[in-house]
Amino acid sequence: MTGLTTEELIGFVESVDGTISRAWPTARVAGEDDNGEVLTELWKTASELGWTDLQKSSALDAVIAACERLGRVACPLPLMDIYVTMLLFASDARLVEQVVTGEVRPVVVAGVAGVDVVKYVESAFSATHVVVIDQVGAATLRTVDRVTVTAGLAKPDWSEVELGRVVAQAAAGDALIEDAKVLLRLGLMARAIGAAQRSLEFSIEHAKDRVAFGKPIGAFQAVAHRTVDGATGIAATLGLVNEAVKSYLANRPNWHLASELAVEFGGPAAISAQFGAHHTLAAQGFFEEHEMPWLFRRVNADIVHLDEWKLAEGEVADVLIESDQHLPLLELGEEAEAFRREVAAFLKPYEHDEAVDHLFGEEGHVELTRAAAEKGYITMSWPVEAGGMGASVEKQMVIAEEMSYRRLMLPGKGGADMLGTVILRHGTPEQRARFLPLIATGEFPFYLGYSEPEIGSDLANLKTRAVRDGDEWVVNGRKMWGSGAHVAEWIWLATRTDPEAVPSHAGITVFLTKVDRPGFEIQKHRALSGEISCSTFLDDFRIPDADRIGDVNGGWKVITEALAQERVMMANFASAILRMLDDMLDEVRRDPFGIVGDRGSAKRHLITELAARLQAARGLVNASIRATATSGGGVRLEAPLAKILASVLHEDFGEAALRIFGPAAALGEHLPGVPGRGAFEYNLRLSIMQVVGGGTIDIQKNLVARSLGLPR
Repeated sequence: MTGLTTEELIGFVESVDGTISRAWPTARVAGEDDNGEVLTELWKTASELGWTDLQKSSALDAVIAACERLGRVACPLPLMDIYVTMLLFASDARLVEQVVTGEVRPVVVAGVAGVDVVKYVESAFSATHVVVIDQVGAATLRTVDRVTVTAGLAKPDWSEVELGRVVAQAAAGDALIEDAKVLLRLGLMARAIGAAQRSLEFSIEHAKDRVAFGKPIGAFQAVAHRTVDGATGIAATLGLVNEAVKSYLANRPNWHLASELAVEFGGPAAISAQFGAHHTLAAQGFFEEHEMPWLFRRVNADIVHLDEWKLAEGEVADVLIESDQHLPLLELGEEAEAFRREVAAFLKPYEHDEAVDHLFGEEGHVELTRAAAEKGYITMSWPVEAGGMGASVEKQMVIAEEMSYRRLMLPGKGGADMLGTVILRHGTPEQRARFLPLIATGEFPFYLGYSEPEIGSDLANLKTRAVRDGDEWVVNGRKMWGSGAHVAEWIWLATRTDPEAVPSHAGITVFLTKVDRPGFEIQKHRALSGEISCSTFLDDFRIPDADRIGDVNGGWKVITEALAQERVMMANFASAILRMLDDMLDEVRRDPFGIVGDRGSAKRHLITELAARLQAARGLVNASIRATATSGGGVRLEAPLAKILASVLHEDFGEAALRIFGPAAALGEHLPGVPGRGAFEYNLRLSIMQVVGGGTIDIQKNLVARSLGLPR
C-alpha cells in the first residue's frame, strides 16, 4: 500500500475544498438538509470526481484528508463507509463498481445478524444500502426500505432504518472486520478533529476582534491559554492521525494500535477544543446564524459514534498489557533507524539496573563521554568543516531518544548542541579556536546564568548589570537556579549592558567565561528531586571582553538561538516517560488482574489515557525538533506545544503510578520489590521542574498565543 504522493494529496485536498465550497459551503447546511438532497448531490459529485474509488489504490491518506475537510463544514459524506464497504466486499467486482459509480451508496452500522431495524444511522436519506457488521465476523449488505428520522444532537438527523433484502454477504473473518472497525473509528476521529479545528479558528478570529474592558479579549491570559490548550490538542491529534495513516500504508503490524492511540487522545481533545472555542465566542457562537452550533453537533455526534465500534482486542491498555506490545516507534526514516541500531549497540555496555542513583553522580559519565566523543556523537550536530558530522535532525533525535530512554547522560552533548552551535554562528575566529576544541571533548562543565530572583522566565527584563571598563566588563547581580553550578568551571552569562534600551531585550549581552576569579560566589540548594542547584552572587566580577559572544547589546539573538536548543532538549523527556511507561507495563504484566483488574477497569483506562497522551507528546516533540532545526519556526510554536503537553504529562504520570501501584510506588530504589525500582517516585518529584524549567508552561502558552495571532 502506498497511498498518494505528496503532490497528488495536495491536489486532491484542493479538489475537495473546491467542491465543498460549491456544494456544501458552510456548516449551517447541516441544519438545512432535512431530506438529504444536498448530501445526495454531493455524493454523486464525489463519485464523478473519483472520491469513491480511493480504496482501489489503498489511498487511506486521501480519505482521511477528505474526512478532515468535510468535518470543517459539518458534512457527513460517508467516505470512510465507502472505503470500508469496498474493503469488505473486494471480491465482488460488480458490487465494487456500483459503489464507485454511486449506484450503490452504502453506510456502515454496527448491528446484529438477522435484525431488520438499525438505529443511529448517519446520512440515511442519501444512502441506498446499509452494511451491517455483526459481532461474529460477518458483514451483510442490505437495501434501505424505510427511514424514520430520530431528531436530536446530530444534524443532519440520525435515523432509524428498516432494512430490506440482502444484496451481498461477506464472511470477512475476524481480522478484516477488526480492520474495518479501526478504520471507521479513525475516519470519525478525523472528521471530528476537522470540525474542532474550524471551531478553534473561528474563536481565534473572534478573540482578535472582540473588545471587552478596553482590550481585545485575546489579550486576556484566560482566553489565550484556553485557546492554546485547544490548539495543542488539535495539533497533537492531527499528528497521531497522520502517524496512524503512515502505519497503515506501510502495512506495519501495529497499525491498529497507532490508530487507537489517535482516537483515544483525539476524542477528549476534540471535545475540549470545541467547548473551549465556544467559551471564547460566548453568545456570538451560541446562535444558529453562526456556524459554531453546527460544528458543535458534528464533533459530539462523531465522538459518541466511536463507542459503537468496540474492538475485540480491547482498548489500548489491554493491547499493551496482554500482547506485550510497546508504543509504536515514530520512525524517522531508513537512515535514522539504521543509526538507531548503531547507537543502541554503542550504549548497551553502559546500561545498568539502577533507576535513579546515576542521575546524581559522575560515575560512568567520564567513560561514556569519552567514548561518545571518539565516535563523534558529542559534536554530531556541527557541520563537517567545524569537526562535526553534519548529522541530520533525525539522527540527532535518535541519539537524544536512546540516551533518555536508557537513563544515561551526556552532559557535554548539551554544551555542544547549545553553546557550540551558537559560537559557530556568532563567535569570533579566536573564540571558535579557543572554545570549540574544549566543548568537543564533552568535558566542558558549564551552567546557564539566565534566571534571576525577580525575572524567572521573563529573561528580556534581566537586571544583572555589566559595565565596560576598557577591555573588561564589571558585572554585578545575582543569578538563580543554576543547575550544576557547584561543579561548573564556566558560566554562560546573560547580562544587561544598556539599561535604557527599548525594547528591553535590545540591551542584553552574553558572555562565556570562567568562574574561578574574584567576585564570584555560589550558594547551594537541594531541590525536591534531590539535585543541587545554586544561587550565584556576582560582586564586581570582571570578565574579559574576549569572552563576549556576539555583539554588544546583541545578546538576545544569541539567547533565543541557545534557548531554542534548550527547550527542544527539555521536550525530549518524552523518551524518559516512555521508559516509565514500559517499566509500568513490565510491572503490570506480572499480575495484570491483581494490579489493574479486568478489562474496562478504571486503572486500565488510566494506562490507556497515559499511553495516548505520551504518543501525542512524542509526536509533538519530533515535530518541534524538525521545525526548529530546519526553519527556526518551531521556536515559537511547535517547541512550546511539545513542552506544554509533555511536561504536564510528566506530572500526571508520576501521580498515576502511585494510584496504580499504591504506596509501594512511593518507595525509593534501594528497597526490594519497589515498582519501577524507584523511578516512579523520583520522576514525580522531578516533574515540577520539568513544567517550570526553561520557561514555565504559562510562558510557553503566551508564546503559542502570539504565534496563533492573538494580541499581547
